[in-house]
Amino acid sequence: MSDKKLSFLGFAAVVSVVLAVAVSQFANKSKLTPAGTGYLLQGLDPATITQIIVKQGGNTVTLNRKDNGFVVAEKSDYPAATKIINNLITSCLDIKTVEPYTEDKANYKDLGITEENMQGMITFYGSDGKIITGFIIGKETESGKGNYFYGKRVNDNQVYVLRDVPWIQANAIEYVISELINLKKDSIDWVTVTSVKDSYSFVSEANGTEIKLQELPAGKKQKESECKQVFNAMTSLRFEDVMTESQANDLVFDRKFNCQLKDSTLFSIKIAKKDADTYIKCSAEFTDKTQVRKEEGVESPEELQKKEAKLLAREKSQKLQETTSGWVYKIPSYLADNMTKPMTELVEDANDVNATAGKVIQK
Repeated sequence: MSDKKLSFLGFAAVVSVVLAVAVSQFANKSKLTPAGTGYLLQGLDPATITQIIVKQGGNTVTLNRKDNGFVVAEKSDYPAATKIINNLITSCLDIKTVEPYTEDKANYKDLGITEENMQGMITFYGSDGKIITGFIIGKETESGKGNYFYGKRVNDNQVYVLRDVPWIQANAIEYVISELINLKKDSIDWVTVTSVKDSYSFVSEANGTEIKLQELPAGKKQKESECKQVFNAMTSLRFEDVMTESQANDLVFDRKFNCQLKDSTLFSIKIAKKDADTYIKCSAEFTDKTQVRKEEGVESPEELQKKEAKLLAREKSQKLQETTSGWVYKIPSYLADNMTKPMTELVEDANDVNATAGKVIQK
């Protein structure tokens, strides 16, 4: 074989190797590795944030700084939960870049980077109303490893492959503490329920293990399960939506649900029904008005604990009163049912069980 042919074959082999490497790199483009990882948002000082705008699925949540926290603009500036806001900011700062992908805007739509087809977007603003930073999250990549997405900063054309991307939630109610009251069952002393048609009350007996319907008609007995549902209705009082009192001026609050705790805390709930929805106004009062004083001499640990518990209970009721004053809450249907049960659903004939048992024996 001539030298010319050998040279040609050698050149062809080199070209083949180069092409093979190129094809291999192209084929493995989606096989991402965390090499060279960095943080997408750098230098963001949470103290400088005065507004956060979250967008997802056509919904928008606007969080504005007020005093030492944030409020939810879409819910009439109802206080946002500090823990939820902190977690939101922290999760955004944890987003990492895996590798740069493209700067060509022509590719944005295919990658889900436009506002029209994005997975979500979070933007942080300063006191001057200008954007500090933010990001858009696009489609998930085809890496097969999960939790890898295309995304970019709002003030940058560079699209990255990202990991540790948080779920973006643009439901305004998710940014507030939706549980107003959480109680232990054995802490409840009595409950009263009043409506236009009837009124009844329960008292706690046997150290909170039993409850008794006070207005039990002759020849009737209480339905234990239904009565407990009413008595324990406020052990976890939650809401699904919130509005100001001025926004609820068409509601008629003609029902009441009062709950007194053994520590002298009184919860007063006013209830209104409109179509299939139920709304409440909530207030709290610590009914023990005696002052807590330091006695002369040495007080026992038990006495000090009682005084501390009283002060904490008073503080807790005052805080709830401040939180709920001026607000109207929409509550879930299961809570509404428990807080508005008519007396007829709470009692049954005292001889029902015996009669039924007799029929079974006869068979």
